[in-house]
Amino acid sequence: MPPSPDPLRDMSFSHHAVPAGNGQATIRLLFLTALLEAVSDLGTRIDPVLREHGFSRSQLDRPYERVPLHGYVALIEHVATRFQRPYLGLEMGSSFGLADLGPLHALLQASGTLRAALDSLVLFQSRIQNRTLFESMAGADTASYCYRIEDHRIWPRGQDAEFAISGYTTLIRQLTTTNWAPVEVHFEHSIAGREKRLAQFFRAPVLGNQVTNALVIRNDDLDHPFAGGSPASNAKLRDTLEKHLLDLMGPEAGGDEGIVARTREIIERRLGRTHLDFISVAAEHNLSERSLRRRLNEAGTSFRLLLQEARQARARTMLEATDLPLAVAAEQLGYSDTATFSRAFKEWTGVSPGRFAKTPSVEDRE
Repeated sequence: MPPSPDPLRDMSFSHHAVPAGNGQATIRLLFLTALLEAVSDLGTRIDPVLREHGFSRSQLDRPYERVPLHGYVALIEHVATRFQRPYLGLEMGSSFGLADLGPLHALLQASGTLRAALDSLVLFQSRIQNRTLFESMAGADTASYCYRIEDHRIWPRGQDAEFAISGYTTLIRQLTTTNWAPVEVHFEHSIAGREKRLAQFFRAPVLGNQVTNALVIRNDDLDHPFAGGSPASNAKLRDTLEKHLLDLMGPEAGGDEGIVARTREIIERRLGRTHLDFISVAAEHNLSERSLRRRLNEAGTSFRLLLQEARQARARTMLEATDLPLAVAAEQLGYSDTATFSRAFKEWTGVSPGRFAKTPSVEDRE
């Protein structure tokens, strides 16, 4: 089925700075440079599209200003479609280098190992782009570094995902060797018909329709020391740079710190990726189950309702995407099988997942 129309694309977004604490998903303007460099061959033809989404070239002088993440993602998707650049995100990521990160460049090079460098990026994620997951999951022989925008309303976002994962890959190749390759690459969107081009860039198997976007990296690669510099001097420089950068970049771009907002964020982050139940969520809050239940009740909701809301929203987003098998959707939503997911979805909407996916318009679904 064709992708649903993107309501974000038709909206005009303000390019004014977004305060750090207003609860909106934001991104630093430094990433606008990556887009403009990738489409430099278009010249001024891209300027009307920039204006349509509330951006302009003059903003390049303010790389650390925060702007709405949904506007930036919609801009990339629009440019890719309008100018027939289906691999725009990959083009952006393949040319995005250490120098584009500004002062973070020095911090990553002083990290000593790839694991320490990526952990620094994890630390700064919320200061660069908030409401976005970037974390590591350790395994016996490999570790997965996962990236996913946690606001389900920002969709489609395949170009952004491919920019992020290919950008991390380019950074890693600059920090290590140009022929570096991950063990495997995952994308949350369908990559049907795109496998060959993606595999050529990553030099590794690439899978679509996954729970999150991720690079699977060998532990040996992560822990191999960078060339040059002693571990002691690197550690001291890294600590100094980290301290100054944290201060210069300011506080995390957090939103409403209420118990309901924080519980929603935990559910969205863990849903389909790891074990999710009331006990584990209470533990992440550092609260007893009784305390969390009481505080949610006082706010007029419950863990069960918040989990159901998250599943419904994620399910709708998934089924509006192309080529997503119901079995994959069920797994990513934490259901034991397709039948259980289908029953729950029909209770929410009155129609089966298959019928919902085939319905041509949002209006007909509601």
